Amino acid sequence: MKQMISIMTAVVAFISLSTAPAFADRKTREGFLLGVGAAVLGTAIYQGLNQPSGYRGYHRHPGPPAYEPRSQCRDTRRYAQRPAGRWKIEKIWVEPVYDYRRNPGHHKRNGKWNNGRHEKFRIQDGYWKEIRVWVRY
Repeated sequence: MKQMISIMTAVVAFISLSTAPAFADRKTREGFLLGVGAAVLGTAIYQGLNQPSGYRGYHRHPGPPAYEPRSQCRDTRRYAQRPAGRWKIEKIWVEPVYDYRRNPGHHKRNGKWNNGRHEKFRIQDGYWKEIRVWVRY
């Protein structure tokens, strides 16, 4: 029914607006306004016929049941209390990170030959790290 009303309105508007420019008598402003009015009306009719596909309308979700099943399952007083304890910040030492790499043979400053061997190279220094720990009273 809605679509039929929109189509009939569009046909009537098209017929009435198609005869209006004949009376404009080359007046540019009136012709421009008639064209803009026709465009706005045509756009409104087109959008009324073609609703976006994402339109779903308003959906109401059902409310909770009339009875309270929670009171049958558990003791609500127990869950109303806060847990006993607190957060405490502790510092821990993170060890430095080393990497074993091959140090190739080379001459020392005094000119003597130093044989190659595996040596320990520090990649990252050690540091203190703060962590949160839950402590019971």
